[in-house]
Amino acid sequence: MQHAVTQPIPPFKTADGRLEIHGIPVWVDNLSWLAVCTRTGAAVVIDGPEAPPVLAKCAALGAELTGVLNTHVHGDHVGVNQGLAKLGLLGGLTVCGPAKQAAKVPGLTRGVGEGDRVQIGAVEGQVWLTEGHQDGHVSFVFGDALFCGDTLFAGGCGYLFDGPPAKMHASLQRLMTLDGATRAFCAHEYTQDN
Repeated sequence: MQHAVTQPIPPFKTADGRLEIHGIPVWVDNLSWLAVCTRTGAAVVIDGPEAPPVLAKCAALGAELTGVLNTHVHGDHVGVNQGLAKLGLLGGLTVCGPAKQAAKVPGLTRGVGEGDRVQIGAVEGQVWLTEGHQDGHVSFVFGDALFCGDTLFAGGCGYLFDGPPAKMHASLQRLMTLDGATRAFCAHEYTQDN
């Protein structure tokens, strides 16, 4: 079966060129994101259902996988953690995920929430609590790049599993405060469904 994204995703640079973002289409409509610090070569994967495509992208780029950022704990987002663990590679990585769901993030080394800071090599980003799709869901903001998991999609938002509509509404309203030049890197390609 063909992935919903049929064209290559061009890399995007942010943080004054210090961070390069690569899209990795996985399964039918999932998108993992690999963010590489251009100064250090350190790479972090943001969400994903499996590890092999991420490792292949790191190898192709000559980047060193140093961490995982999980926006929430659904299997198609923490599956990459489980895959890395099966390969014996998770133990040496920094794994950040929602503090409110800490027990459900495989290999978690640091639970994060609203206002926390996270690093990709020499580049620092912010953590925003963006609940609605799932309690504890977080998004990561690096300059003009937003990694929003299942909070925001092209043409819609994530299904409401745990949160009442008011939480999703508040999260979407907050995302609207970002600069208009901000690019949203969502975890699925659901444009036709939405």
